Amino acid sequence: MTVQLRASCLFLLFLAGFVQTNSSLEKMDCYKDVKGTIYDYDAFTLNGKEHIQFKQYAGKHVLFVNVATYCGLTAQYPELNALQEELKPFGLVVLGFPCNQFGKQEPGENSEILPGLKYVRPGGGYVPNFQLFEKGDVNGETEQKVFTFLKQSCPHPSELMGSIKHISWEPIMVRDIRWNFEKFLVGPDGVPVMRWFHRAPVSTVKADVLAYMKQFKTR
Repeated sequence: MTVQLRASCLFLLFLAGFVQTNSSLEKMDCYKDVKGTIYDYDAFTLNGKEHIQFKQYAGKHVLFVNVATYCGLTAQYPELNALQEELKPFGLVVLGFPCNQFGKQEPGENSEILPGLKYVRPGGGYVPNFQLFEKGDVNGETEQKVFTFLKQSCPHPSELMGSIKHISWEPIMVRDIRWNFEKFLVGPDGVPVMRWFHRAPVSTVKADVLAYMKQFKTR
């Protein structure tokens, strides 16, 4: 009986450690001594008609997401719509950045992205309710400068770089984005505060964002 009890206790401790390890791979807080803000950067909207300075989001909580149309995680698009709708009254702004660097899952031109989302995946007439920007790189020599800033500000939640067959950019950095649908939260002062692994469910991201927002309700 005693042996069985000890074995059960050891198993529970092992299981707790396993859960904690996996949880730690989902999110990482950003560095506390970040220099600069997202307000130093800008981007063109998906149709190329509007040049948006990110300083227009001053005072907002901004969620940056690198997205792709033909990815298994494209199912997160409707969830991001729901997140934007639910938390917009509390100052959340979701921003999507299409990228073709991961499995070549965003192969089309900018003009093909919205029809792909509407009719193919997720399909069913889906239309994003958050701002999408022009397709671009998030890693390597031609990465968008705002992603250079975000990655320098936040350590990656995972030590794994992934399969070399999926890495098509140079130079390769330990802070690089690993796959589609990684996320960065930026606070109302323009400074990054946390980063999520692409496998983190949107429900987890939502819970983390709400927990972070609570500190502003007490001020």
